[in-house]
Amino acid sequence: MNRKKLFFILTLFLVLVMFGSCASSEERAAQKADFARKVKVSLDQRVFKISVNRMIPMSGSSRSVSYGYSVEVKNDSLFSNLPYFGKAYQVPYGGGKGLTFNAPISHYQESQKKNGARQIDIEVKNDEDTYSYQMTVYDNGSSSINVQGRQREGISYSGEVVFDSK
Repeated sequence: MNRKKLFFILTLFLVLVMFGSCASSEERAAQKADFARKVKVSLDQRVFKISVNRMIPMSGSSRSVSYGYSVEVKNDSLFSNLPYFGKAYQVPYGGGKGLTFNAPISHYQESQKKNGARQIDIEVKNDEDTYSYQMTVYDNGSSSINVQGRQREGISYSGEVVFDSK
């Protein structure tokens, strides 16, 4: 094969690769925009779920969390299924429910932060304690949750907004 043919083939190959990468970056941008739209809609409707992957106790080191722990908001109810490590000041015999409970939301307030994230403040009360959940949710779905109870030391979590695959 002579040099002109080789040069032509290489140039054609590079042009095709460049167009292919542009298309895939456009697809990624479209997927990000679609996901951000889904996050916005679910927060606007007050129907969303945050799957937790890390917990950060006030004292002690952070820990990875296995699949299955989450916080879910459905209209006027909070479904909390979170592990708890920390000091408990007054709890029922046997440790109580911890942060695994369902309760009606007594207070819900949402605000927009300067960095584009949405901060959601929720207060709930169950038969053991009153809790404040402060959630920060970003367009890409990454989230942080800070839980403060009256009878327990505060704890934080990080996770991702998830959508049912239905």
